[in-house]
Amino acid sequence: WKQSLRLTARTASARWPGIAQLRRRLYEARFRAGRYHCGYSSRFAGFEAAERALPSGLSGFDHDAMADIDHYTTMAGGIEPMPATEYPLLFWLRSALDEGARTLLDLGGYVGHAFRQYDRYLGFPDDFRWTVFDLPHITRAGQAIAERQPTSRLRFTNSVDDGCGMEILLAAGSLQYLPENYLHERLKTWPKRPRHLIVQRTPLHARHSFVTIQSVITRAGEVSFCPYSVPARAGFIDGLLALGYELVDSWEKPRSLDVPFHPECHVETYSGLYFRL
Repeated sequence: WKQSLRLTARTASARWPGIAQLRRRLYEARFRAGRYHCGYSSRFAGFEAAERALPSGLSGFDHDAMADIDHYTTMAGGIEPMPATEYPLLFWLRSALDEGARTLLDLGGYVGHAFRQYDRYLGFPDDFRWTVFDLPHITRAGQAIAERQPTSRLRFTNSVDDGCGMEILLAAGSLQYLPENYLHERLKTWPKRPRHLIVQRTPLHARHSFVTIQSVITRAGEVSFCPYSVPARAGFIDGLLALGYELVDSWEKPRSLDVPFHPECHVETYSGLYFRL
């Protein structure tokens, strides 16, 4: 009963005049000071509005510091093992390979970690070409890592339009760092779109779209702030169906998203989707 009483008191105090506002100000001060890794702040109607509201300091991923995030690389400079939540993606990637697909664009693929992780299980053939599209500081870091284990199957680019004509497009944990309709708009301009489209680790809201700001802390302790885009699930899917894609499969990653003081922004799980032309 004591725990219930404390919860009731906390809930009631949050509604007292001035208390909720004070809690919000304290959180914002800590957020802007870089106290939270993968913390979130505020809700915005669009990507540009979030960009204008970014705290001072580093912004986005195009910095040397942002090429060293411990989600993907080890202290020794290697690649972290593949998490078990990637198996649905492996299933459909294996299917695409069996159909003869030999080219893939890894949109926002960071330092090429996914190629190394998936190659361990799928054994990409010698004529397979995995191309990572990302920002210049990130691709340089990826190339440096790749030089330790050279392979002709992995390359890097700073031009997303290199994906035009490729057979597979993979967007794994990257679309949230881009404007809401970025993927749809790029695909519209490509005369030859990828037959296979795999979306992984992407937050999609059940009802509406929004943009928030995320704080990311690197292994060295530097903090960068990034607009973080969350599309409405139905609109995201419908936009790809309108381009001729068929939704073949969907799955979930057990990770939630909460923006403090914005309960309407709650996302229960991140999504995985497989589309095919």
